[in-house]
Amino acid sequence: MDNLSWQLRHALRMVVSGSGAYLLVFALGLQVDFSAVITAIFVTQSNVGGSYRVAIEQFFAAIAGAICGTGAAALILPQDPVSTAIALVIALTPLALLGARSPGFRVAPISAVIILLEGPGFELDTLTLALDRVLGVALGCATGVVVSLTVFPARALSAAVETAGRVAALLARQMQLLSRNEPSPRGEHGALAAQVRENLVRLGNLVEEAEQERRGRSTRYSGTPRLLRTLRRLRHDTDMLRRAGRDISRDPLPPSVAAPWCEAAESAAKTLRGIERLLAGEGVPENFDTLTPAVRNYLNALEDIRKSGEATTLPPAVLRRMFGIGFTLDQFRRDAADMIEIARGVPKPRPSPVAAVKAWWSPRA
Repeated sequence: MDNLSWQLRHALRMVVSGSGAYLLVFALGLQVDFSAVITAIFVTQSNVGGSYRVAIEQFFAAIAGAICGTGAAALILPQDPVSTAIALVIALTPLALLGARSPGFRVAPISAVIILLEGPGFELDTLTLALDRVLGVALGCATGVVVSLTVFPARALSAAVETAGRVAALLARQMQLLSRNEPSPRGEHGALAAQVRENLVRLGNLVEEAEQERRGRSTRYSGTPRLLRTLRRLRHDTDMLRRAGRDISRDPLPPSVAAPWCEAAESAAKTLRGIERLLAGEGVPENFDTLTPAVRNYLNALEDIRKSGEATTLPPAVLRRMFGIGFTLDQFRRDAADMIEIARGVPKPRPSPVAAVKAWWSPRA
C-alpha cells in the first residue's frame, strides 16, 4: 500500500508539472511550450534533491546545446542536407564528448539538433530558436522544482535515512548468522551481501540528492556523507568477519574463544538492530549497545590463550582466524559507536497521517 501511495503521488506530481508548465507558457504568451513541458516532466523526480540535480543539469545542458548549435550554424550556414549534416557533426562532437565526461550533459545534443533542424541558416530565426530553447528549459526547470517542493514533497534525506536503516538490518542478519559459529545455508550470506551492496549504491545516490537539498536550503542536515561512509565501513567489517568464518568446519576455533566470539557476533547483531530502530525514530534503551563488553571479553580470551601457551599448539590457520576476528571486532566496535552517534542525531522520519491517527487513537481504544 505504501508503494502504491508513493507511485500515485509521484504520478500526480508529474501531471501537475507538465500541465502547470503549459499553463505558465500560455499565460506568458510564449512559444516554448514543447521545451517547457518536456523539461518540467523530466525534472520532476522522486524527491526534491533529485529535482534540484536534474534541473541544474538540464539548464546548463540547454545552454551548452544552444551555444554549439548556433555556433555550427554560423560557421557552416546550412542550406541543404549535406551542409546541415556537416553542421550537425560540428555541433554534436563537443557535446558528445561533454556528455561522455559528465552524464548530466547527455541531453545537450538535443538542443543543438532542435536548433539546427528547425532553424537552418544563421539568421534571427536561429538565434531566436536558441533563446527560446533555453527559456523553455528554464521555465520547465522552475516549474518542476516548484511542484516537487509543494505537491506531496518527498525528501531525499528521509529516503536516505530509511535506506540506511535497511542496510543496518541486513548487516544485523549477517552477524546473526555468524553468531551460530556453524556453516550457514549455502548462498545465504552471499544473498544478504548482494542486498547490502544494492542498498549502499542506492544510498550513495540518495546522499548526493540530499546534499542538493541542503544546498537548496530544503534541509539543514549535513551528516548524510558521514552516514554513508560509516555504513560502508560497517559493511567492510562484516565482510571481513564473514570471510574469517568461512573455514569454521575445517579450522574450528578452540572452545575458550568460540564462546566469546559467538557472544560478540550476537551483540553486534543486537547493536545493529538498535541502530535500525534509532534511524526509524523508534525508542531504544540507553544502554542497548552491548558490543563493547562483548569485544573486550573476546580480546581477553585471546590474551588468556597467549599467556597460557595454548596458542603455540594451535594450527597457523586457526591463529590467523582468531586474531583476525579480534582485530576486526575491535574496528567494528568503533564504527558501530560512530554509527550510534550519527543515528541519534539524524532527523527522524515524520509518521504518515494514518500512522499519526492510529498512534493518537490507540491509548483511547
